[in-house]
Amino acid sequence: MSNATGSKENRGPRQFIRSSRRVTRWTFASIQFVLFLACGMLITWVVNYNPASWDLTEEQLFSLSAQSRSVLQTLDAPVEITAFVENGKNPGVDRLLLAYEEASSQISYRLVNPEAEPALAASLNFRAYGDLFVSAGGDPQRAPTIDEPSITNAVLAATRGEAVPVCFTIGHGERGVTDTERTGLSAASIALTQTNYRLDLINLSAAGIPETCRVVVIAGPQSDFLPEERVALEAYLDNGGRALVLFESRTDVPELTTVIARYGLQVNDDFVIDTAKNGQSFGLGLQTPLVDVYEAHPITENFRLMSMFTMPRSITFAEVTGELTTTAIAVASTSQGSWGETGAATGDVYSYDDGSEQRGPLPLLIAVAEAVEETPRTYRDRMRDGGPPPLGDPILVATGDADFVSNGFFGWQGNGDLFLNSINWLTGQAELISIRPKEIANKRVLFTSENRAATFFLLVVLLPMLPAVTGAVIMFRKVK
Repeated sequence: MSNATGSKENRGPRQFIRSSRRVTRWTFASIQFVLFLACGMLITWVVNYNPASWDLTEEQLFSLSAQSRSVLQTLDAPVEITAFVENGKNPGVDRLLLAYEEASSQISYRLVNPEAEPALAASLNFRAYGDLFVSAGGDPQRAPTIDEPSITNAVLAATRGEAVPVCFTIGHGERGVTDTERTGLSAASIALTQTNYRLDLINLSAAGIPETCRVVVIAGPQSDFLPEERVALEAYLDNGGRALVLFESRTDVPELTTVIARYGLQVNDDFVIDTAKNGQSFGLGLQTPLVDVYEAHPITENFRLMSMFTMPRSITFAEVTGELTTTAIAVASTSQGSWGETGAATGDVYSYDDGSEQRGPLPLLIAVAEAVEETPRTYRDRMRDGGPPPLGDPILVATGDADFVSNGFFGWQGNGDLFLNSINWLTGQAELISIRPKEIANKRVLFTSENRAATFFLLVVLLPMLPAVTGAVIMFRKVK
């Protein structure tokens, strides 16, 4: 009896302890649930009012290039982008323009249905769906297409005002900027106009070089300049002008070569043969050198594209013929397996003559700028770090080939970009360094018949049988 009574007396405290523990567990569970909801609500609020995105694609397809971000960071006035799309909705365009808005607080954009806002469409001269306009207080600039290069260049055109004049010389058999043939420069001229440049044609013997010319382009002359034209060009460069000179192989132009000789450049009477890096895999010959490694220079900053030169003349360094203090850099050069061929262009059979021909590497494109004096300390630091020499104002860019910017080769890999980058550097607009549209890399795997058979056997026969074989082995061991 006493034991039964004692157990009844002890049952009360134990029940109280159990119930207290149960209440405590429910209380902590309730607190945890409330905290979980609060954290969820807080995360939702942060995401809604502080949107963020990450571009995990290998080609960074949904991110703006460094060039575009550099341009947007310099904006000091509001810029409005208006895109006319069907029904006022287009996820792809909205995502692209949102990247611009996130990159600069000066950028705002709208997707407009032209049927819903006919007055706005008429004021901007709307033509078709896909029209995009950039306004920055002046005349709206129309982007030819809705992609990053076109939009960024339209932003520059709207914020920089008038187009920059680029003058092409005529009268010496130069390549034509309106020529649509394979050897013409119509593709290069279209690219320049889309980058807020204005193309002017000048005849040096008739009117000289206008003061408005930001840079003079001499594109593959077939005949030499007159002495007075040479003097006019030299005076233009001495007074702060800039020039891009594209020589042709086997073309004798001593007056023009005299101009660049003042800056320590020698145009050789040859054409380059490169046995290591050439265009044979593209159906071309040894006289078509390829360049995939470049010297450090603003023209080739972040430049990772191959360029192709067709039968170029080599331009090498020589003594400066005047009192000019300049710095010349071979931006693009051939490989060590190259030389300057002085014989006839007989085909694909060439041999190096050690006595009369220069061995590579040979410069293909050289940039000349005003020299900048270095202190001994800065020179030591630069040599220690391996950096390029400091450059002053640009003067000229010279190359021994005009074909690399012709219609037949302008769109090949980095040819067009190398030309545009040279113009941008010469005009002092390094932020305009060309922006290539991003492309999805082709990562398809091509299977042979043997590969397909092996893959079928592995995935359809072997892997499904593996669990059955494993189970059979285990059962056999247990029975044994």
